Amino acid sequence: MSIKRSHSLSVGVVGLPNVGKSTIFNSLTKLTVPAENFPFCTIDKNVGVVGIPDSNLDLLANHYEAEKVVPSAMTFVDIAGLVKGASKGEGLGNQFLSHIREVDVIMYVLRAFESENIVHVYERINPIEDFEIVQSELILKDIESVEKRLHAVEKLKRSGDEKGVREYEVLEKVMKELNEGIPVIDMKLNEEEQESIHDLFLLTNKKRMFILNYKEGIGRDRVEEWKKELEGKTGDIVLIVDVKFVGEMATMSEGQIDEYVSMLDEKPDLAGDIIKAAYDTLNLLTFYTGSKKECNAWCIQKGATAKESAGAIHTDLEQGFVTADVVNVREMIEAGGWAEAKEKGIVKNVGKEHIIEDGDYMVVLANK
Repeated sequence: MSIKRSHSLSVGVVGLPNVGKSTIFNSLTKLTVPAENFPFCTIDKNVGVVGIPDSNLDLLANHYEAEKVVPSAMTFVDIAGLVKGASKGEGLGNQFLSHIREVDVIMYVLRAFESENIVHVYERINPIEDFEIVQSELILKDIESVEKRLHAVEKLKRSGDEKGVREYEVLEKVMKELNEGIPVIDMKLNEEEQESIHDLFLLTNKKRMFILNYKEGIGRDRVEEWKKELEGKTGDIVLIVDVKFVGEMATMSEGQIDEYVSMLDEKPDLAGDIIKAAYDTLNLLTFYTGSKKECNAWCIQKGATAKESAGAIHTDLEQGFVTADVVNVREMIEAGGWAEAKEKGIVKNVGKEHIIEDGDYMVVLANK
């Protein structure tokens, strides 16, 4: 497994035109991390870096009275509305593709509400069909990428190059299934096969999550049916979100939000839930480093070792890794701090193969 580590992971927001995509992007990016707290924060009209709400980091920062607090973050990329034929240049066509190639997760925003004021591009409401239209455009683009690669590898195969022969076989298998309308993420590829197509950055090989954009109080039962159908079809996280309300909420006070939510039958999914769902889709956990000078939250995939986690902080720490001291961040603060936690014997000294857990606070010892 190649471990994904970063201070920021990215989510591409995709969908047909007029589905609430930009509304959700705008409301999420109102939670933007201040640039001075996030060293590589570059925001243009369709890219926003959003801090992940984190009560552990808040506790740690208060404990140390930290001068600087750097949360884990998600980068959201608002990708132009897609239509049938986008892979061939319809609508904004290829413009969206370079943006999707960069992201870690694709978040499909699907319209699940009727409105006389907002036209549906295909004059009907069916989020399942909408998902299939968008996904089929991504599949068509992947077919193009695999075709190009097949031509390049064919020469190697003909020369009897062993690696070339193996890659050609994998590409043929992927091409066959793409032509049957199967996205790469749903193909049963082993680790070696995944490795051989990794550099193609295929669009349908990305993790997915879904937002059903719904208006509170209107036809909830039908939306729940669509949710079940999508979950059954994909096995992915599906949220039912009143996108317009999430947009309005970005300008409300906590009190106003609580008052509104108390009048509803159930609590709507909010911006924080969307960020958490993206985090879960990537199978991430958060660990921490901290001092009076600076407190950091770092995200890394579950299953990462202490050495790999050190690499999320800095590559030099991974290369020179010797050992690490690890303790749950809340347990450390409850004990009274680092020195007290060590005294109580709850700090573990671990080697490079130790698996880091969500909520760990880590001090790394490394050779320079």
